[in-house]
Amino acid sequence: MKTTSEGGAMWILRMTFAAFALPASLGTSSAQDPAAVEAGEALYAEHCAECHGENLRSSGSVPDLRDLKQDQRAQFDQIVGDGKGQMPAWGGVLNEPELNQLWAYIRAHAR
Repeated sequence: MKTTSEGGAMWILRMTFAAFALPASLGTSSAQDPAAVEAGEALYAEHCAECHGENLRSSGSVPDLRDLKQDQRAQFDQIVGDGKGQMPAWGGVLNEPELNQLWAYIRAHAR
C-alpha cells in the first residue's frame, strides 16, 4: 500500500510532466500539419512574397517573418489584418483559416 507522501509525489511528477508537455504540443501542432503548411506556402507566395521575400527570405528592408516567435501570434494577426506602415491591411482579403495556414507555414520555418 502506498503512503500519502508516495501518492503525492507521483501526482506532482505527473502534473510537472503535463505542465511541460502540453504547451510544447500546442506550440507545434499547426506548424507540423503538412496540409496547413502547404496551403500557407501557397498563400504566402500569392500575397506576401513580393515584399517579404521568396521562401520567407527577407531582403532586410522588411521584417524577416522567420524571426516571429510562437507568442507573437496575436501581433501577427493584428498587423496582417490592419496593416502597418507600408504594409496594406489584409483583413478583408484573408480569413481566419488562411491566417492559420500562413502562421503554420511561418512557424514551420521559424529560426
